Amino acid sequence: MSKYFEVGVRYEKTQEDGTVKKVTETYLIDALSFSEVEKRITEEMEAYIIGEFSVVTEKISNISDVVNTDDVLADKFYKVKFSSITVDEKTGKEEKQSQLIVVKASSNDDARDRYKQYYKDTPVDLVLEAVSETKYIDYIPY
Repeated sequence: MSKYFEVGVRYEKTQEDGTVKKVTETYLIDALSFSEVEKRITEEMEAYIIGEFSVVTEKISNISDVVNTDDVLADKFYKVKFSSITVDEKTGKEEKQSQLIVVKASSNDDARDRYKQYYKDTPVDLVLEAVSETKYIDYIPY
C-alpha cells in the first residue's frame, strides 16, 4: 500500500533573472518506501539540476488523499483538515475522526470548493475544519 511522503530537496536553481541560487523545495510523493522516494525524486529533478543536488528531508505524511487537477489556474497545494462524524451503534455516542487531504487549487476558496465537490456523495457527515496553503512545489503521483 502506498503512502504520501514529504520530501525536501536542495539544489542550485536558475532564477528568472538568470542568476543561480541554492534553494530547498518540498515535494509530495506517492510511494511505497523511502528508497523509492529518493529514486523517484532524483529522476524527477534531473531536468532541473544544474549543480549539486541532495535530498535533505524525507518523512511519511499524515495525508490520507490527494485531490489533483489538470486545471492550469490551480497552481498551489492546500491542506484541508476535516472530520467525519459517525455514531457508535453500541453506545449511541458520536465519534469524530479527523483527516488531512491535499487539494490542488488556485486559492483557499477554490480548495474548499474542490473539497466539497470531491466529497459531495459521501454518506457520512463531514465537517470542514481548516484550509491552509502548503509549501509543496509539486505532487508526484504513483
